[in-house]
Amino acid sequence: MNVKLCTAAAALSACLGPASFAMQPAVSETAVTTSVSGIVSYPEGYFENFTPATALDMVQRVPGFSLSDGDTERRGLGDSFGNVLINGSRPSNKSLSLQTVLQRISVADVIRIDLIQEAMPQYDLRGHSRLVNVILREGAGNSGSYDVQILHFRSGRIGTSINTSYTTIQGPVELTFGLEANVHGNRMTRDWVRYDAAGLTTERQHDEDQRRQFWGDASLTMNWTIDEASSLRLNGRVNPWSWHRNNTGWVTAPTAGGFAPSRIEQNATENHGQNFDLSGSYQRRLSDTMSMETIGLFSLNRGDDGPEAYEAYDIVTGFTGATIVKSSERREETALRQTFSWTPGAQHQLEFGAETAVNSRETSLALSFDDGVIVTPIALPVANTTVEETRSELFATHVWSINDALTLESGLRFEMSEIIQTGDAEQTRSFSYAKPSATLSWRLDDQNRLRFTGRRDVDQLQFDRFASSVSVTDNQSTLGNPNYVPQQSWTLEVEWERRFGDSGSVSFLLGQDWIQELDGRLPVTTPSGTFDTFGNIGDGARTRANLNISTSLDDIGLSNGVIDIGLAWTDTNVEDPLTGIDRPFLGVSEWRLDLDYRQSFPARQMAWGWDYRIRSDNEMYFASQYHLHQQDPGDLDVYVETTRWFGATTRFGINETFAQGNDRHRVFYDGSRADGIIRGSEDRNGSRGTTTYIQVLGTF
Repeated sequence: MNVKLCTAAAALSACLGPASFAMQPAVSETAVTTSVSGIVSYPEGYFENFTPATALDMVQRVPGFSLSDGDTERRGLGDSFGNVLINGSRPSNKSLSLQTVLQRISVADVIRIDLIQEAMPQYDLRGHSRLVNVILREGAGNSGSYDVQILHFRSGRIGTSINTSYTTIQGPVELTFGLEANVHGNRMTRDWVRYDAAGLTTERQHDEDQRRQFWGDASLTMNWTIDEASSLRLNGRVNPWSWHRNNTGWVTAPTAGGFAPSRIEQNATENHGQNFDLSGSYQRRLSDTMSMETIGLFSLNRGDDGPEAYEAYDIVTGFTGATIVKSSERREETALRQTFSWTPGAQHQLEFGAETAVNSRETSLALSFDDGVIVTPIALPVANTTVEETRSELFATHVWSINDALTLESGLRFEMSEIIQTGDAEQTRSFSYAKPSATLSWRLDDQNRLRFTGRRDVDQLQFDRFASSVSVTDNQSTLGNPNYVPQQSWTLEVEWERRFGDSGSVSFLLGQDWIQELDGRLPVTTPSGTFDTFGNIGDGARTRANLNISTSLDDIGLSNGVIDIGLAWTDTNVEDPLTGIDRPFLGVSEWRLDLDYRQSFPARQMAWGWDYRIRSDNEMYFASQYHLHQQDPGDLDVYVETTRWFGATTRFGINETFAQGNDRHRVFYDGSRADGIIRGSEDRNGSRGTTTYIQVLGTF
């Protein structure tokens, strides 16, 4: 695959002509970067050959950097901050993604982008290995951005996506209005083959699953410079959505002459909901060495699904029955964080404070069966329940610049929480966790650095684990578990990074996680059979190795070509609670390969590129089933773009070029999986097909 892709790159380069190479020097010959005390600066001229339209385009081209909105698997507002600063300050978290914030900044407003490679007294990494700081021109604003896409799906339907924003400055107040709308109508096809215990085919099924979805987003951001010492930022967002599906499955069974129609399965779904988010941060400088920040967040999410009727029709006798599912949920989050920062000198920075949060999830699930005469409710344990968690945390972090080469970032957080569950299951539990952390950064020279990290983490509480869920398509239900607790882990990491030239970077990370109360599925045996429930399955271990390379390809004749390579390997191990045999974690792939290639032809105002993603198989273990998920031959997306027209970037692209979808193999056991008695199996392939699109984006 790699050889074919490189051959394609060289072929397209030849088609666009050698004149383009001679007329424009390579990026590495014209870019100017500086490296001072762990900061690499990329001036606006560095990005010219990439023809960026917004700050997002620039950030995505910083060598060795990947955009992150924060670690949602760890608890607290502090961990949900992303790895981007705007003029040295973090945008308010959670209510707006960093991608959205950066897409609303015109490239004309950016002076440079600084890559911060280690913790410093003036920059708190907050768990990230790197930050970028987008430096804006003084008085930047009064500008807008737009991103319009038209998509063509395999079903023949057309989808649209519109994202626009405008920023205006009114005295000390900066206002940004944003509007986004997406209407998609893609189709999923699925092919099933089912076998008996002897491996003989019992039936085949083909599904045509036509979908239609709407997603809207209106937002308002206010930045108010109150005076020289204080500022206020507010983000508000409203997000209505709806999702519709019409699925028809044609089932055939073996006969003496081959396969004949057996039954038809139909399902119509209509789901809708609304999300509302409001966040704000108030910053004030109390003295030359002391400052404070207050952050608040409120989030409300509602969703209603169904009623969804899964109907079956026999070819001869007609309607045989329908399983009806109706569910709803309401999620709320309220959080307040108070932080004080003290910088007594150039070598030290101390941050301390407190955070409190209240999270809740109300779930309702109703299941029934219609036999054509009466509708009979189906009892499901823990189907209607409300879970509320009240959590408080005290924290302190210290950044110490030991000398020009060594920086130590250490911290301690202590949290206390209470979980109250009411409804079908009622109980109250209390927890407390101490979470120390330390990161030592060692700058060996201007090109090489090492980073050593040790920490204890507590994962975000997964509220859906407390309530039961059901999949009618797979004929599988998972019971809610009132005794579920968040998993915890101890982590050690070491990372080496080397930067070379103006656009080259290589990093290698090796990590080891020791996990307690691993989040998984537990078997439950009842008079009706063996079922699954969400739960904590014991202690496990995970070893990780990640290699990331970003480099130009000028030396092999692909002028202005750059490639990003990401290779990840993961080895996981836990004792299966059902069989007692060691196995991998649920749904974890052993390896993953990401390739991202781009080549620019500035003289022709053109560029092209592709990205390729592939990962190894992963496994799922259930009480009476085993699943193997496969993703061959990977996902290839290709695009070509130009800036010739109207000062905008126009892109033509194809997503999921191979369009072979994902495969799943299921094995069904008679009773418990531990008994090893197979009663049948099933193969399924699901695919959305290729999607072609045209995209126009720019600023005004």
